[in-house]
Amino acid sequence: AAQSEPDPAVALALLVGGGVWLGLGGDDAAPADDKQQEARFDGPGTEKKPADSKAGLLFEVPDPPLAKGDFFVAPGSWVTEDTYVKTGIGKVVGFDVQSGRQVWEIALGGQVCGFTDKMVEGRTGILFQDGLPDEDGKYKPCTEIAALDLNAGMMLWRASVKRSGTKTVFHEIGVGAGKVAVAGDNGGAALDLDNGKLLWEPRPTEPCYDMAYGSGEDLVALQNCGQEGNDRAQVQLLDDAGKPRFTYKLPRNLGFAKIVSSDPLVVAAFADDMKLTDFFSIDRRKGTLRSKIAVDPARTMKTCTIDAHSECPALAVGNDRLYLATTPRTESGKTGYVNEIVSYDLATGKATGQRADSRGKTPLIPLRMDGRDVLAYRVASTSTPGQVVRIDGRTFKETVYLSVSPDDENAEVLRHFAPGTVEFRYGKGRLFMAELYIRPPYSKFEPPYLAAAFGAAPAG
Repeated sequence: AAQSEPDPAVALALLVGGGVWLGLGGDDAAPADDKQQEARFDGPGTEKKPADSKAGLLFEVPDPPLAKGDFFVAPGSWVTEDTYVKTGIGKVVGFDVQSGRQVWEIALGGQVCGFTDKMVEGRTGILFQDGLPDEDGKYKPCTEIAALDLNAGMMLWRASVKRSGTKTVFHEIGVGAGKVAVAGDNGGAALDLDNGKLLWEPRPTEPCYDMAYGSGEDLVALQNCGQEGNDRAQVQLLDDAGKPRFTYKLPRNLGFAKIVSSDPLVVAAFADDMKLTDFFSIDRRKGTLRSKIAVDPARTMKTCTIDAHSECPALAVGNDRLYLATTPRTESGKTGYVNEIVSYDLATGKATGQRADSRGKTPLIPLRMDGRDVLAYRVASTSTPGQVVRIDGRTFKETVYLSVSPDDENAEVLRHFAPGTVEFRYGKGRLFMAELYIRPPYSKFEPPYLAAAFGAAPAG
């Protein structure tokens, strides 16, 4: 039996890997000269505008058989060249990106409880529980570590880290520098991505312990130091041996911190009440503070919380800038909710003054960077299309890459996958959406789908 379904408000809080939208206010950034500005933009992306942006349903993944009251947390989805990958009940499953046909399955025997978006030639790391929930709905501890090859559909290795004969519980995972690194309240460990060899393990006698790792070409460690009530977080960029190249100490008055991006290095900071308050931009060469971006929780979309299972969704970092969405709001005389995507200069901490308007009646949410450009999702409604748009990093000009008409016969499927409880992935003209929670439909009108894909070539 699965865990009993929680109160909807609690479920949403756990589910949203939410965060806080940065305030719209703030100082305007002083304009830099053209050469300085151009040097800070990333290279071109890989996504191309389809010949026809009109899209339809490619496939859907139905919910697995469920009993009344079943409730499984299932974070994690990835897109490779040929495969869409989604976690399920005690397994990870690969589907053909165009047809949705299942092409492979990796049995885990427990629920995924930690993942990273980072892939290295199709390989990634996951954390999962040591068994499925008991009959009374109690979850097993998050102790199992594995490396997966998502191209081949196989588990490369499985491991756990024991201390005094007991498996260590972890909550966070990162991939970088050829390693799978895991961390939690008991400290951190790293294993070789290729073979699972243990490279380091928690050191409980040390004054500081690793509580999270940021993925990237290398690893960034987020540490906690000191006793509870007098503790302090610090950030370390690690070398190949796991030794710190530098240590940056965050302010003492933080309630919590989370790595948003490893390169550029950006850390989100939370107050004691767990509201996101600031972003710290840290110099990767010097280990010093570049800037601090203050956030107004009331004016920032809740997309980055300490409960996120992975990196903060619904924000993007690139071009030496932080891109965030403002809180959806109503406008006088209009129906629906509108918002903007705004950007902040990581060198100065100031707003750039650029913003992309959601227009219509629904919010606009950053998905990820594609080179110098931001890919964003415009939420579908009964009267407005669901769209994936490219926002030019230089001009903020918007180009529609994918659009599903509200009159499309499968538009209700798209509307079912609402931000907050859904993982969005976009690649090669296809939009993939997956539920974070596996549960029975609330009503007979709710589509019974775990995941779905839309693209320019509808199936059938």
